[in-house]
Amino acid sequence: MVAFQKTGEKGKTAFQYIEDGNYRIMLVFPQQEGKYLKEKRRHRTLTKAAYNEKNKTYYYQGKEGYFSVKFSGTKRIDTENFKAIFHENKDDDESEIEVAQFQTKRKGAQISVQVKKMKAKQFNKITRKVGNDISLFPIPGIK
Repeated sequence: MVAFQKTGEKGKTAFQYIEDGNYRIMLVFPQQEGKYLKEKRRHRTLTKAAYNEKNKTYYYQGKEGYFSVKFSGTKRIDTENFKAIFHENKDDDESEIEVAQFQTKRKGAQISVQVKKMKAKQFNKITRKVGNDISLFPIPGIK
């Protein structure tokens, strides 16, 4: 692990002055409560994760709830090698979800991440529109 950063109250965090190299972004999502977890029959979906390349937003559904993860403020990051992925690393207490892999072009790179909670209805509508279920794609090198 190179860095660990807890988000602020608004779900934002940033990594700056990143050295040249290959990186992974792994997230631990908080447990949602109340109206955000309520799922009606018409809102059910098998999609675990989707990525909208146009607005650089990742969508995740897990036992914790429904979330969007927006990547922004990318500087000196090789956009051709930025890959949104879905890989769960389960521990007894919590799950880490690997959401992205990327390369930096040279040292001094940066990236910002914002995590927001979503309702089941929002998640269903957006992931149907995006139609890019990345939870179905195998990740090279990971079994």
